[in-house]
Amino acid sequence: MRAKVIDADAFSYIFRTLEEFIDEITLDFSQDGLKIRGIDPSRVVFIDILIPSGYFEEYNIEKEEKVGVKLEDLTDVLKTAKKSDSLYLETDENQNIKITLDGEYERSFTFPSITASEQEAPNLNLEFPFKAKALTVTFTEIIDEIEDIGGESVTFKAQEGKLYLTANSDLGSQTIELSTENGGLLESEGGEAESVYGLEYIVNTSKMRKPSDTVEIAFGSQIPLKLRYNLPQGGYADFYIAPRAE
Repeated sequence: MRAKVIDADAFSYIFRTLEEFIDEITLDFSQDGLKIRGIDPSRVVFIDILIPSGYFEEYNIEKEEKVGVKLEDLTDVLKTAKKSDSLYLETDENQNIKITLDGEYERSFTFPSITASEQEAPNLNLEFPFKAKALTVTFTEIIDEIEDIGGESVTFKAQEGKLYLTANSDLGSQTIELSTENGGLLESEGGEAESVYGLEYIVNTSKMRKPSDTVEIAFGSQIPLKLRYNLPQGGYADFYIAPRAE
């Protein structure tokens, strides 16, 4: 298997986001592209990522390959990537993975494959009463603002096509309204819904602002929040966050 990514820096932030949730991953290379799935240790967040073959400048694969890696080792290398760097991913006959960063100078790193624990995917056949779409930078900046006031949770409330995010802390309460009218949402559909989610888990997805332009937000009363960070060429990074019992 050999693949090439032009914007190594943006690509690295997919894995830097994953590192916020899990320690090990299995890279599943198939004809469709690179697939990654995982569940955080608290079993609050399920992650489902597809980086399609069309995302890559080059993508050559003869058969499906699965390679387990430690995220800390991988991200330590990827953090050195610059926007102008090209990145190459290669596997050898022993299922080791080699990463080459090619920019002002070339540097290569090889990691032995590990047997990463693969969690069984939960049943995600969900019907979401409310769905919306926003610019990733808009949504993540709002989440950053909510984090600044403190608190452990954020309430998502949908009403009349608008999305309200409310957080409470010792500093007080803050509510932010997002709608297509005020430009906070690009689109929205659905009826009323309300649920509470752990703020930390949502904040930990915010690094996706680097590789993603838009985010789809879907939720309902007492069902998981789904954040789909859209990637180029039809790719996505889905984060399903379980509701908190309030």
